[in-house]
Order: sequence, then C-alpha cells, then structure tokens
Amino acid sequence: MKIQHQDLEIIAACRDTSKLIPSYRGEVRQGDLRDPDYLDRVLIGIDIICHAAGWSSFEKSGDTCNHAYLDPTLDLINHAIEWRVSRFINLSSIYVAAANKRNNTHEEGKPRSYWPMVNCHIAVEEYLRNYQKPRCQFINLRLGLYSGKRLNMGLLPLLLSRSKQFTLPYLTGSLGYLPLVDGRDIGQAFARAALGPLKSDYHCLNITGPETPSHADIMIFIEEQIKVKPLSPGLPPFLANPALWLQGKIHNEGKHPLMTSAMLDMLKSPVIDNSQAKQQIGYDPEISWQASLLDTLELYKNQTLNCSLSQPYQDLIL
Repeated sequence: MKIQHQDLEIIAACRDTSKLIPSYRGEVRQGDLRDPDYLDRVLIGIDIICHAAGWSSFEKSGDTCNHAYLDPTLDLINHAIEWRVSRFINLSSIYVAAANKRNNTHEEGKPRSYWPMVNCHIAVEEYLRNYQKPRCQFINLRLGLYSGKRLNMGLLPLLLSRSKQFTLPYLTGSLGYLPLVDGRDIGQAFARAALGPLKSDYHCLNITGPETPSHADIMIFIEEQIKVKPLSPGLPPFLANPALWLQGKIHNEGKHPLMTSAMLDMLKSPVIDNSQAKQQIGYDPEISWQASLLDTLELYKNQTLNCSLSQPYQDLIL
C-alpha cells in the first residue's frame, strides 16, 4: 500500500476481514484455503501471490500443523501453477536451518522431531526448490523473529508472559542473538519480492531488521521499559539450554510448559544480515529493533498476552 506502484493492485485474501488493518480499502476475497472451491475463486485474475498465511506452534502437534498449514499451502501452490500465476512468494523462517547456519540462505532445512511446524516450513521450501520447470517464479522469504504492532503470537509474547513468574537465563556468545523484524519491514519485503526484476526460477532470502541485537541488548532494553527481564542472567548456550529445559520440565505457565524444545531452538541464532535481499530485491529495512519492540511492549502493558504454545485450530465450515 505504501509503495503505490502504478501497476500494482492489491487484493486481500483472508478468512476474517476484521483482522485487516483499518486503512485497507482494496478488494477483499474472503474464504478458507482449505476450501478447494475458494482456491479457484480467489485466483481469478491474479498475477502474483504473497502467501503470508501461517500457523504458529511450539509443541508436538504434527497432524494439526499439516491440516492447518502444510496441506493448504501445497494445494495453493499447485492451484497457482494451474492458473499460470507468474510469481509465488512464500513466507518461511530462518529457523528452518540449523542454529549456526541460519545466516546462509543456501542451507537447506534441518527437520526436528520436537518441532513439527518448522518441519512443515521445510517441506514447503523443498517442494518449491525441487519443482521441475515451473511456469512461475518461487521466492522464499526466511523471516526472523516477529515483532511490532498487533503481535500476540510467537516467541516474544511467550517469553514476556513467562517473565512475570520466573527468572530464566538468556544466551550469550555467537548464538546469543535475536533477529527481530518488524511487520512493516515484512510488508516491504513482500512488496519488493513481488515487483523486483528476478530472473531465476527459485530464490531464497533472509528478511530481518536493520541490525541483529544480542539477547543482552534486548533484555536491558525491556527491563528499562517494563522493569522485568524475560531472560536473566546471561549464560553460554551449553549452560543456558539445559537450565531452561530443566525449568520447562519443572514449571508450567498455566496449562502449558514453561519452555519447550522448539522455544529453546528459536532462542539460538547468529547475527543475520540482509545483504542478499538488498542486492536482489532492494530490501532496506527501516524499523529499528528498539522501535519495533516498543510496539510489542505496548501490548504487554495494555492487554493480556497469549501464552498458548499453539494457535487454536478450527475445523473448516463450508
């Protein structure tokens, strides 16, 4: 919307129109990606798909992940090819790769038995990467840790909700970073991926904020704002991970474990750069991690954060 490209007409495809931002005035095609009739209706006249639909889970919920995200995504890709869509932009995650290789977009995903949702992301990436002679381009955006306005799912809300009751160690060293990315920069990345002059059939790009703060930087900033650190004190990964895992086994947050293996995995990251995305599509993140985190903390101050490990799953009603 902000770019206002003369050849760009945005159509919002969503299940719930109330989730759209108030300033959106374009066409809306409401429906569910699990409905095969909707998949055909929604693609009429479409040239580019920005597949930003997703599902969040930090627990062993394999069948639900498949039904909620993987199967509908693969169906959408196949329908897009049938309808001769020219470009398909997929929302993925830097966390598909092993922790020490997350800055390398050429690194293929590493499946993990304890995290079915990330395995679904890996399966979609492999499907796009290995598709033989597609009639459309596939662009895979590996996003960092979501931050910013209207955020109530994901790792940050889980850590903030748990910080009210427990003191948890944070990670130091080469994997002690949190690559935050603001929703507005994610929007910019999708727009640039949609309009950029890309030539090859498949691209994979890391999308994070202007810089990658350390755990310590973020904990100090949060403490200054709300007088609580989600993670404290700092320990190297070989000590912090067992300590967090043990606390997760001993304590609960309501009906949910304090920490899961998937959450521990997501806490580990090296510094992530956007150089490849800048070179290929001109991506230039604008929102600092401090400004984005302030927006997240406004939710923390003004409403109850979602401490559930997975989104609620609703059956498709036709």
